[in-house]
Amino acid sequence: MSTELILIAFGVILFTAIFYSYMRDAENSRQIRFLANTMDNFNKQMFALERKIEKIEIALASRQKTSNTDDIENKMEQELASMAEPIAFSLNDIQSSFSHFKVQMESRLEHVENGMKSVAMPKSLTGMDDQKIISLYKQGMDEETIAKELALSKAEVEFALKISKMQ
Repeated sequence: MSTELILIAFGVILFTAIFYSYMRDAENSRQIRFLANTMDNFNKQMFALERKIEKIEIALASRQKTSNTDDIENKMEQELASMAEPIAFSLNDIQSSFSHFKVQMESRLEHVENGMKSVAMPKSLTGMDDQKIISLYKQGMDEETIAKELALSKAEVEFALKISKMQ
């Protein structure tokens, strides 16, 4: 009966870990889609900026050659600066999103690692004490005495004996 409870508990823990992993994966996918959309918007803005630059260059080429080149350069610089500002803001947003995402992932990874370290199997399942249990049982000791001797639970001793078919 205790073996069945251990297996059921282990199954519940495994199911919970899989469900948690699935939920985290869904959240990560949502954040990645958000970042992909942001990058797509960034590329659209870059394309629009390139088109505006081409139009300005065409307009400048068609103007009279007597125009002052300094005025033209100043207008181009102003136009480019006004177009580059939204792109700079988008880049800052992307950078902060990536930083936040990285911090979240590191925190989640650390949490999962700590959770996995805290899950421990009974000593008898590892085989460390199985030989000692079998030896003491063959010498005539009962399960309760063996459990006290090896600082194990009686259920672990019984489980080890059942696995080795001694009981």
